[in-house]
Amino acid sequence: MKKSIMALLIVAIICIAGVALAAANPFDDVPENHWAYAAVNKLAKDGVIDGSGYRIFGGDRPMTRYEMALVVGKAISNAAKADAENKVLIDKLSNEFQTELENLGVRVKALEKKSEKLTVSGFLHLSEQVWRNSGVYEGSYFAAGKNPGYGSESPHADDGQWLALGVDLFTKYKVNDKWQLVIHDDLTRDAQSGSFAVNSSASDGLLSGQQRGCEIYALGTTGVTNVKVGKFDYVPVYGMFLWPDNKAVVGAQFSVGNPQALKATATYGYLRKSWSGTTVNPRILSGTTDNRYAALELTAAIAKDANIKAAYHMVRNDGNYTNSLSGATDVVKPYATDMRFWELGADKMLTPKLKLYGEIERSNADSENKAFIVGLTYGKADINTPGSFSITGRYVHWDVNSSVNHGTWMAGQAHGAKGPELASNFIIDKNIGIMTWINYMSPTDGTSGKIRTIKTELDFYF
Repeated sequence: MKKSIMALLIVAIICIAGVALAAANPFDDVPENHWAYAAVNKLAKDGVIDGSGYRIFGGDRPMTRYEMALVVGKAISNAAKADAENKVLIDKLSNEFQTELENLGVRVKALEKKSEKLTVSGFLHLSEQVWRNSGVYEGSYFAAGKNPGYGSESPHADDGQWLALGVDLFTKYKVNDKWQLVIHDDLTRDAQSGSFAVNSSASDGLLSGQQRGCEIYALGTTGVTNVKVGKFDYVPVYGMFLWPDNKAVVGAQFSVGNPQALKATATYGYLRKSWSGTTVNPRILSGTTDNRYAALELTAAIAKDANIKAAYHMVRNDGNYTNSLSGATDVVKPYATDMRFWELGADKMLTPKLKLYGEIERSNADSENKAFIVGLTYGKADINTPGSFSITGRYVHWDVNSSVNHGTWMAGQAHGAKGPELASNFIIDKNIGIMTWINYMSPTDGTSGKIRTIKTELDFYF
């Protein structure tokens, strides 16, 4: 529940209880022609406070002085994002409602602080994805004779299309001023079958099929160190080694420094063995034994509008992989039980809205061990700003032995993948956006085939 709504309930409780607040006739209405209404509406229009003026309290009635003071209090707490003109308005409103603010300050602040301990947010997504794959990628979900023991080349069983409805739910609980608990539940249902899985008879109808390893972790600070402990998503550098939304790490992460200057992040623990609903590279991760993981990442600002990033990863297991359909255990070649990965990348703002970035990566495998990416991103999609958008075009190259995951909506684990990608996000209304993702991939190992896919998603944020 938004803070403004909670604050309103608090004011209502105070009013009903008849609490005597120290002011002359404190529940007098603010006259309809009072300058404060115009000031509050301007602050709302400029995004300093939520709502649309006094009508956020329901109906066309005038606001009481205490209701107005409550809105002014919100504006004061958001003063950091106000421009010079709005800061003058906030100061003027603060003087006008000084008595009410003083009386409400202790009571409302204490109650609001308690209500803010638990927050819930997320987004509902309706998506459609279409494949037109060929060659080694065609119908290659453990395709006989094509990828024995290696796993899938496509996120779903067959070429075609997949309509799905899902929700990402984030629940956060504030333990104290330094620590919070976070639970992220990601659940997607197949619109064709109604199951919780992809179009595969082996997992159809199972909750685990697409409830993709949700996050649960504690996040806080100890001294100057930021700490994350539990199961969480991690995207080092620009996402070549671990893809966003994998929720892959089970362990602990420690960060020190400032990304606007120099920041170091150390991660230790395990990478998931079970990746239901998401393609994964069995040449690197074992499905039968623990995948021990350690990483060090550095981010340095070399200029106000430019950064460099580097990361080093270690993954260790016994080299065994179990085919999830046949149950057979294979030793997947050519990697050893101890794999190392190096990443180096940089980004530069060419204009205030246009960013150029790139990355190279290499593993210690004997062959098919390189990856690189180069791309441009324009704009920024802000869910609070209808009409805002971002668009990214990039060229990627993933060798077979270079990465844990080549992408949630693509694959190429047995033959690698290279080619162009295009992604965009357009905010059509406040808290509503349309995301589109397209790629056109070829193998990196010299075999013949194409991954051609497009995904469009309608998102409702809450």
